[in-house]
Amino acid sequence: MKYSPVAGRYARALLNVAISKGKEEEFLEYLKNSLEIYKKMMGFFNDPTILPDRKVEIMREVFESFEMEVEEAFFNFLEILFEKKRQKFLPLIVEYFQDMKIESERKVPVNLVVAHPLDEEEKDLLRRFVKKYSLLDPVFTTTIDPDLIAGAVIEFEGYTMDLTVKGRLKRIARDVFERGERT
Repeated sequence: MKYSPVAGRYARALLNVAISKGKEEEFLEYLKNSLEIYKKMMGFFNDPTILPDRKVEIMREVFESFEMEVEEAFFNFLEILFEKKRQKFLPLIVEYFQDMKIESERKVPVNLVVAHPLDEEEKDLLRRFVKKYSLLDPVFTTTIDPDLIAGAVIEFEGYTMDLTVKGRLKRIARDVFERGERT
């Protein structure tokens, strides 16, 4: 994940509002839906000649067309985002919001890339591994990548562990190459 302190501050501020209202899940859905709307109408939302309140008005109309009731505080958040020209950070804000929400529940977000879907025994083994090092219950976001051959890439709390066959083969090839250069 790309790091952005700006996106992190926006995500934290919105999460604080959501927590104060007891509506973390709803605000996460608002964010995800806003991101989808933004992606579909990116040219409009990135147009500097259109005023921020008009952009928020369009967002409001789209939400209403899907009969979604959205907290006014969320529209205030969007207005600030558009006024400061930070709408391009929406994808990162969604990611940060999700991770911060998990952390606020005293859990740890874990990105997991595996070669095949995991069975319950494998999930339990990974759950215990992460808990041993983070002391928190993990919440997995799993991606399937058949190119890995076997194993998993585990990413949490800033650490990345490549436990894949593909990764091991790369390390072996690098070691062989380095030994060849020394001789």
